[in-house]
Amino acid sequence: MARAWWQWGKPEQAAQSLLDAFRVTPAEVQDRPAMRAIVRELHHKRPRVSGVSELSRAVLAR
Repeated sequence: MARAWWQWGKPEQAAQSLLDAFRVTPAEVQDRPAMRAIVRELHHKRPRVSGVSELSRAVLAR
C-alpha cells in the first residue's frame, strides 16, 4: 500500500503505511529494495512528514 500512496503523491499516507508495516514485520520494510527506496526518497524529499525520521532511523541505519 505504501508504494501506491507514494505514487499517488501522498507522502503522509505512504510514511504511515510503512511505519505500520515496520511495526508488524520489520524485515518486510528493511529487506525489500523497493520499500527502502521509498524510505530514502521520503527522507530526502519530505523529511518533515510525520514518522519519516523514525522510519529513516529504523530502516536506513542498517
